[in-house]
Amino acid sequence: MKTRLAIAVIVAATLLWPYAAGAQTDRPLVYAQNVPVTAMDTAGTTIGTVYPAGYEAMFLIYDNLVAFNDKMELVPQLATEWTVSQDGRTWTFRLRRNVTFHDGTPFNADAAIFHLQRQIDPQTNRANRPLWDPLGGAGTVRKIDDFTIAITTEKPYGPLLNTLAHGSGGVVSPTAVRRLGEGFARAPVGTGPYAFERLETGTELVLRRNDAYWGGRPAYSRVVMRHVPDPTTRIALLQSGQVDVINLIPPENVAQLQGHPNIDVITRPALRTFGFAFNLNRRQFQDVRVRQAFNYAVNRGPVIKAIFKDFATPIDSPISPNAVGYVPVGTYPYDVDRARTLLGEAGWRPGPDGVLRKDGQAFEITLLTPIGLLPKDIEVTQAFQNFLRVIGVRATINRVEPAAFWDFLRVPPDRLQWDMVLFGFNPSNGDGGYHLTSLFESNPTRTGPPKVWNFTWYSNPRVDQLLGQADATVDAARRRQLLGEVARIVWNDAPYVWLYAENVIVAKRKEVKNVEVLPVIFTILRNARP
Repeated sequence: MKTRLAIAVIVAATLLWPYAAGAQTDRPLVYAQNVPVTAMDTAGTTIGTVYPAGYEAMFLIYDNLVAFNDKMELVPQLATEWTVSQDGRTWTFRLRRNVTFHDGTPFNADAAIFHLQRQIDPQTNRANRPLWDPLGGAGTVRKIDDFTIAITTEKPYGPLLNTLAHGSGGVVSPTAVRRLGEGFARAPVGTGPYAFERLETGTELVLRRNDAYWGGRPAYSRVVMRHVPDPTTRIALLQSGQVDVINLIPPENVAQLQGHPNIDVITRPALRTFGFAFNLNRRQFQDVRVRQAFNYAVNRGPVIKAIFKDFATPIDSPISPNAVGYVPVGTYPYDVDRARTLLGEAGWRPGPDGVLRKDGQAFEITLLTPIGLLPKDIEVTQAFQNFLRVIGVRATINRVEPAAFWDFLRVPPDRLQWDMVLFGFNPSNGDGGYHLTSLFESNPTRTGPPKVWNFTWYSNPRVDQLLGQADATVDAARRRQLLGEVARIVWNDAPYVWLYAENVIVAKRKEVKNVEVLPVIFTILRNARP
């Protein structure tokens, strides 16, 4: 088992080497993003905020031990090969030699162990705990020699390589972390193809070429990541040649850009699924019939056609069809009569103004949505408001700026200021188990914020049990079966109104080659070249 795996990885490593070779230019590559880069530490309370801009910067600054290629296949990066023990608990990694951090310090086993221990420790890294907790507990990370490390987990952990390839798996300079403290998030140091130069928070990040990069000299003198929130402005800048790449293209503009002689449009089905999350602390939503009624009330097809021009797909599971562990588990067809029947069974009756009432209380709720953070967030929320009106629910929309949005979610349950919220989760390690655990594993306490993204405060002991079994299962077929059972339970419990999986839509100037758009919604520029 060890020999076969090691040989496969050595072959992959030979394919990775030339990726940074090729033409270079003294001009910068300019990327206009819908949200700004504000932090770039791989550990902390939140990672790479604001999402996804911070992650996209981090994939330029850092290298991981293991990485995803453009097909979401796992390939070597700072680890050149690895083996796993017969019991699935100990993973041994050979590390790349002659690699230095941007501050001139060496990458070696000590640096890799510093990074891993920092990620595993919940005191230093409070985010992405479903990824890193399985490496902690009674597990160990140990140095075998200067360029070999071993990770031993308490139980077998199937998605370990996916965790190492995640954005939070970028290896940091121990020297810089110790020197800068909290300031490291705004002046990061990695081993990647581009090094930090300057951050104007909320406006622009500038990275410079790492001439000493182990994979070859990067193509561009600099990468400039510029915050341009308005999509019309981003498109105009691209058409005029003032920027090279833009993200979050409105679907209605795709045909226009496809007709431009100097522009390429890249679209990919994504892993991010969307829905309206229920605040399950609200009494009216503790009845599953109400939650299922809301699901039957939504006509997803016309929303996808009218708002997304068919650049989205209705979902039949809480996770995307492209995620590891996906199985279809059901549908909620558009059925207003069924929705009204369920609401009636739950005790809600139409009032004189058409709004449902129960025990003298009108069914009035608040819908929370960010402005411009999620694709078509305002339009989707307005459509949902209209669907609710048809079944007798009066909804008021609360719009918040992207930077403030997360503060409405990551709070104790008694501080939630919304009834339902539009949310899209991206399992950025490609794994459906991570998706399900992050959103639906029970929170350990109600006195603090949710452990990860379970801000609905959903809890089902059977789901918790199955998720634990899936994490400890290395066999892919058995793990898929366990995750399918979780997805089926959650789907029927309906803590969300399930909507769609998006398509990522990015545009670039034709002369820019090798721009990669991953299903995990990130635009990867580390291999871009003129």
